[in-house]
Amino acid sequence: MKKIYILILFSLSTLVVSAQTTKTLNDYKNDKTTIVKDSTGKVLEASAWFDLVKSNNYTLEQISEEGEEPREFKLRLSTADERRMSAQKMDRGPITLAGFTTGKEIGDYSVVDVAGKTYTRDELKGKVVVLNFWFKDAAPCKAEIPELNKLVKKYKAKNVVFLAPTYDPLEDVTEFLKKMPFNYIICTDVDQMIIDLKISKYPTHVVVDKQGLVHFVTIGQTDNIFLQLDYEINNLL
Repeated sequence: MKKIYILILFSLSTLVVSAQTTKTLNDYKNDKTTIVKDSTGKVLEASAWFDLVKSNNYTLEQISEEGEEPREFKLRLSTADERRMSAQKMDRGPITLAGFTTGKEIGDYSVVDVAGKTYTRDELKGKVVVLNFWFKDAAPCKAEIPELNKLVKKYKAKNVVFLAPTYDPLEDVTEFLKKMPFNYIICTDVDQMIIDLKISKYPTHVVVDKQGLVHFVTIGQTDNIFLQLDYEINNLL
């Protein structure tokens, strides 16, 4: 049978599936028959795909047999036009998580990397800054490192700085990096920065634009973190 493809755009919590059926994003999340897969075919937990679609950065592309009740979807990055359409239909306003508010300047900070080089908020203006707050004994933080390393490699020649602040001491992090290379700029002993920016959960990812304004923030391990951060960085270059 012929396949049909229907795009599901989040807008004012309403998803229009067809002329006869209207469902909310919550309806799909709570429907146990709903299947959402990522680009590799992995089935995603409802909480994972729900937050991504609600962020307006991702779209559910419905795939079903003609005439059958829709129930299977593919999660993919929204196009610029889809993001624009969805944004026009809802008032998102600024988002505040931890000590970050989108559209507002990131709090002042000064950190030193493992090589002794200092990085400050003001000196990094003019660059896209990607921060990952982590610590070496957190399983979710360690699980993301391979994907984050791919991100660093992709933007090696671009005007992007990747910082990984941690409260772990230099000596402990040095030993950790021997076993698990992490290609962000590692900054240790950042207790004051963590206090000032109200970091309480790990990992916390933040993307800051060239003007020093917070563009994006997410807390906790996220499926497809490479795709999510890649999209946000591309949007700022």
